[in-house]
Amino acid sequence: MSTATAPITKPIAPVSRAVLRPVDPGNDASCAHCGEPVKFAARHQRRQVIANVYVNARWNRVEHFHEDCYEAAGAPYGGITESSEPLPRRRAG
Repeated sequence: MSTATAPITKPIAPVSRAVLRPVDPGNDASCAHCGEPVKFAARHQRRQVIANVYVNARWNRVEHFHEDCYEAAGAPYGGITESSEPLPRRRAG
């Protein structure tokens, strides 16, 4: 009788990354670079960079940036990934 063994895989450590998303109405985040609010504006359809930040392979925080500020900050979390999926909407409770 032969025994099959599962391949051994190393866990992949999460990496901090940045995603470009539209600014949603009611957003109250502040830009991690300039400190100004990242505000929704219906006429301008602004976009923001959102970065999930990991420290020692554990999620630590989310940082928000104005699109221009992320580049001015030197792209601290690497290149921007443009999100093709909308954010899930929360239902009012």
